[in-house]
Amino acid sequence: MNDTRLTDEEKRDRRYKELTEGKLYPLLVKMAIPSMIGMMVATVYSMTDTYFVGKLNNTDMTAAVGIVYTFISVVQAIGFWFGYGSGNYISRMLGKKEIENAKTMAAKGVILGLITGVVILILGIIFVKPLAFLLGGSASQGVLDATVSYLKITVISVPFMIISNILYNELRLAASSRASMTGLLVGMLINMILDPVFIHILNMGIQGAAYASLIGQIMGVIVLWRSTGRDGNVPIELKRGRPDRFHTMEILKGGAPNFCRQGISSISSVLLNRTAGMFGVNAIAAITIAVRIAYICYALVIGFGQGFQPVCAINYGAGKYARLKRAFKLTLMTVTVFLIASSALIYFNSGSFVYKFTRDENVIPYATDMLKAQLIIMPFMGYYILIGMLLQNIGKFGRATMVTISENGLFLIPSVIILPQIFGLNGLIWCKPVASILALGFSVMIGFPAWHQFLNTDNKKENEE
Repeated sequence: MNDTRLTDEEKRDRRYKELTEGKLYPLLVKMAIPSMIGMMVATVYSMTDTYFVGKLNNTDMTAAVGIVYTFISVVQAIGFWFGYGSGNYISRMLGKKEIENAKTMAAKGVILGLITGVVILILGIIFVKPLAFLLGGSASQGVLDATVSYLKITVISVPFMIISNILYNELRLAASSRASMTGLLVGMLINMILDPVFIHILNMGIQGAAYASLIGQIMGVIVLWRSTGRDGNVPIELKRGRPDRFHTMEILKGGAPNFCRQGISSISSVLLNRTAGMFGVNAIAAITIAVRIAYICYALVIGFGQGFQPVCAINYGAGKYARLKRAFKLTLMTVTVFLIASSALIYFNSGSFVYKFTRDENVIPYATDMLKAQLIIMPFMGYYILIGMLLQNIGKFGRATMVTISENGLFLIPSVIILPQIFGLNGLIWCKPVASILALGFSVMIGFPAWHQFLNTDNKKENEE
C-alpha cells in the first residue's frame, strides 16, 4: 500500500511491528542514522559560534562563548529533562496503542517547557551581570564585557531552546527520528549562514553570534512543531496542556537522568572555567576548544545510542528481553569500533583541529594537550554511555541517574578541585580523563547486576527497582 494513503493508526502499527519484529541490525542503523545526524547538527550548532567568533582573533570573546555555553547547557538540560520525560511516556502509550494519552502528554510537556522558559528569560534579563559572574566571566574585564554582551541576547532564546529540545525528543522517542533531525538541521543551517553575515559582514561581533543563534532556534521550533502533525506522529494540541500533578511527575521522573547528567555537566563546566581562570584567559579558551572537538566523537555515539533507545523501550515493554540484549551488544560493538577509529584520527591530527578554532599561539598548545588527554580514554567509553540509556529506557531511573551523573558529577568535580591544586596546569589537563576512567568502572559496577536482574530471559515480568 502506498505510504501516503495509510491512516495515522496504520502508520503507527507498522512502525511498532518493525521495532519488535524487524531485522535487528538494519533496524538499529535505520533508527540511528537520523539521530546521529541530529546529534552532529546539535554539536555543530554548539561549535558554530565558537568557530566564527574565533575568527575575530579575540581571546576574550572566544572565552566568553565557552562561558555562556555553560548556561546554554543548563537550558538544554531542562529541555531534555522535559523532552525525555514526556517522550518516554508517549512511547509507552504508543506501545499500548493509547494515542489520546500520548497526545495529552505531548501537550503538557510543551506547556511546562514554555512556562519554565519564560521564567528563565525574565530572570536572565534582570540578573544578566550577576549571572555572567556566576558562570565564570570575572576572569578579566574584557571577558566580563564580552560575556554580558553575548548573554543578554542568548537569554531571549531560552523558551525556544527548551521547546525545541522537547519536540525533538518527543518525536525521536516515538520512533520518528527523521522528523526530529530535520528540525534541528534547519535551525543549524540558518545559524551557520547568519553567523558570518552578522559577525563579520555586518560587524556585529559576538552579539551577531547570539542573534544568529536566536533566529536559528526560532526557525527550528517552527519546523519541529509542523512535523508533530504529520506522518502518524503525535500532534501537539495545546488545549490538552494544562499542567497537573500526575503528568508533571511522570515528566520529572522520566527525564531526571538526562537533566541530572546535563545539569551536573553544566556545573562541572562552570567549575572548570573558574579553575582554568586561575591559569589565565588562554586556559579558558583552550578548554572551550578542546571540549568542543572531543565532543564530536561523543555526539555520534550518543546519536547511535538514541537509535537504540526506542528499540530498547518497546521491546522491554513487550517482554522481548533476548532481542533487547542482542540490540545492546550490537550497538556497543558498533560504537566501540567507531570510538577507536575517530579518536585515533583526531589524536594524530589534533593540532590541525585546534587550529581551525584559534590562531592564538598562546592557546594552541594548551588546547592540543587537553584534547589529546581526552582522546586517550575515549575508545573505552561506549559501555558507560549505553548502559545509562538502557537503564533509563527500561524504567530504572535511579540507577540510570547514578550512572549518568558519575563522570561529570561524582568524579569530575572532585578532580577539578584536587588535581590542579597538586599538579598545576597538568592537573587541569587530566581532570576529565581521570573522571572518565572512574565513571567507566562505576558504570560496570551498576550495569552488570542490573543486566542480570532486570533482563532475565527466564522471567519476563517487569521488575520494580
